[in-house]
Amino acid sequence: MAQISWLYLDNAGGRHRVGLYHGDRSGHLMIHCDMRVMQIDFAVKETRTYSFFIEDELCEVGIYKEKDGYSYDFQVNKQVDTPRNRLRRAEEKRNRGYMAALIAGLVLVIAAGFFVLKGYKNEQDLKRRASMGIFNKIDGETAQRLNLEGKEAVASLFIVEENRQRKVFYTFTTADSLRFTAKMTVPDTGLIMLPTGFPLRDRDAFTIRYLPAAPQTNQLDFHRPSEETIESYLRLAAETEARAHPEHTLDYSVCLAQLVLFEKGWRSLADLIFQHSRPEDNKRNNSDSYLRLIRDPDFTNALRRRCQG
Repeated sequence: MAQISWLYLDNAGGRHRVGLYHGDRSGHLMIHCDMRVMQIDFAVKETRTYSFFIEDELCEVGIYKEKDGYSYDFQVNKQVDTPRNRLRRAEEKRNRGYMAALIAGLVLVIAAGFFVLKGYKNEQDLKRRASMGIFNKIDGETAQRLNLEGKEAVASLFIVEENRQRKVFYTFTTADSLRFTAKMTVPDTGLIMLPTGFPLRDRDAFTIRYLPAAPQTNQLDFHRPSEETIESYLRLAAETEARAHPEHTLDYSVCLAQLVLFEKGWRSLADLIFQHSRPEDNKRNNSDSYLRLIRDPDFTNALRRRCQG
């Protein structure tokens, strides 16, 4: 499955993460922006272009059929007749003297917006890290340093048994190509539950933030799994659905799990994985949340159109 992402900065300094998933064999396609699904298409195996708006900008994602696969690009269409493009052309005709003042004003607005967004992001990062202390808890001062000075990498986690005690090792490579490994003690039996509601599985990978001068000071971000880990969640969800509903075909169960991913996001896959759990045992993902998911009218209609059982 091809997974591509782009970072788009709008005129106000806002940051938008645009990405796509494109199945190698099925051709199923999902385009998302800022955790929202923008476009879904199935069996996309030829060159196509998909358009959608980010704020008032018309954006396009292109899928191009090549001899040995596909290539992808993302761009803002500045030629088509839209209110924003008409305004853009009018601004280009203004007196050059006014443009200097306008540019200076825009620089101030963008700078102010950047600092506001950065402050908000820093605050949210600190809150999120505080909720992930089940493994490598850090104090507020260290969290602030990680937020301001830290670098990011991808850490792989391994579950091993050492002296009859189950432990989790995680390893990552720093920007200086140094390999760092650490371990965490976890319960010896049962599922190792993450703050996201998913069970930890051997070789899952997540974003990690570390201090370049002291990589032993780090914090795993379980809310940012790798693309491969999301794929493993998808497989686990499809397998659970197939075992729970043998009256349906395997293709139907896979299609249902993919639709949950495309329509609801990767976090909702936990509703499929824990569909047999009681609410008193798992307050977040359980039989009730599973029924709410699959009985949602919009989802039910999409399921009827897309998947054959």
